[in-house]
Amino acid sequence: MAPMHLFLRCVSLGLAAFSVSLAQQLAAEACEEGYPAKTRELLQHVPLRRSISPVTPNVGSKALRPNEGGMPDVIHVGVLLKAFYGTNLHDEYWEGDIVLSFSWHDPRAAGLVPQDLRHRILSSDQATQLMWMPDIVITNVEIEGQQVVSTSIYVDDSGNVNKTQRVLVRIKEEFDGKEFPYDKQALTIQLASATYMDDAVQLVPCKDYSFTDAGPAQFAKSDWTYLWNDLTSFVEISGPLRKSRAQFVVHIVRDASPFLSGTIFPEIMIVVLGYTVFLFPVNPGFAMPRVSSAMIAFLSILTISTRTSAMLPEVRRGIVWMELFEIVCKMLLFTTVLLNILTERVFHTWQQPELAHRLVYELRVGFPVVAFASLASCWFATGQHLQLFAAVHRIALLAAVTLFIWSVVLRDRGNTMEK
Repeated sequence: MAPMHLFLRCVSLGLAAFSVSLAQQLAAEACEEGYPAKTRELLQHVPLRRSISPVTPNVGSKALRPNEGGMPDVIHVGVLLKAFYGTNLHDEYWEGDIVLSFSWHDPRAAGLVPQDLRHRILSSDQATQLMWMPDIVITNVEIEGQQVVSTSIYVDDSGNVNKTQRVLVRIKEEFDGKEFPYDKQALTIQLASATYMDDAVQLVPCKDYSFTDAGPAQFAKSDWTYLWNDLTSFVEISGPLRKSRAQFVVHIVRDASPFLSGTIFPEIMIVVLGYTVFLFPVNPGFAMPRVSSAMIAFLSILTISTRTSAMLPEVRRGIVWMELFEIVCKMLLFTTVLLNILTERVFHTWQQPELAHRLVYELRVGFPVVAFASLASCWFATGQHLQLFAAVHRIALLAAVTLFIWSVVLRDRGNTMEK
């Protein structure tokens, strides 16, 4: 029994040694091919299969830039305006739907693509965990004025990375409303890395129209007309902050026809309504219609001007063209009120009916000439001298009214002396 027991023990030890040797050989072959070894599969002699998901790079490598310690990484930037939702001149912002494109080269990202594929699509969360990202954001967006619709990261087997992101934005803008409603504006989108300075990441514009564009179709349903667009990059230095920025600018001009029909023409008609006070006969029966017509016209222009002020920024320097036009209209209507009171005083208080009729005739002829010259001159005013232009108008009209009143006083004295 002892020899038999010893024989069986030797056989079992030999089989165990053979099994261990076979397992080590299969594991070595699997490691040479790059496949993970699994002990249970080796022992069961199950053929190994390549996993679709490649091995994740270590955390230390993905936290570093592709050119860490060397030249800055170049990021090609594209901005496409997909839709335009309008501007708000009062609160100084505009809204739109934009598509952002960022592309760069990272050889390490090629390891994320399976060998049997040419490229791979990652989500934003996957890309953040698996690879290095330049962390580029919109820098002039309003607080809570951004909503990401979709984000897709394309990686090919050569290490080329392309990030495409669609965003709904509300952009804070410093509008120049001096020429309102004939103003031209520039819609600006500024991009920069939220993490890296200019010595680490540099943004380069992509001039391909499939990635950078804006056209007339996006503004077809607004009161703006598209002119042109441009994408540039520059380095901005603010103390220790040195950023490489990309700036996409869309130049537009306002269509003033809605304001012509809704504001400018009604204000001109109100001035004409104020002029009608000089068309009424000068007698006690028409005193009330003359006074009420002048006052109603003046109050109407004040009401319309409040609507214009609501469309403009609350805090601004100087006035805009529309305010200049309304200032001239107010001054003309204020003039009609003063001159109407003058004629009534001459007729009723000074008891000079002939002089009152003569004054009314002079105003019927002279006021339209002065009003036309005043309103027409507004179209030649520019944004740089609007305040000076308004001051000159006020002084000129008040001086003309003062001279006219003084001439009436002198004529009244002359009539009194003759009597």
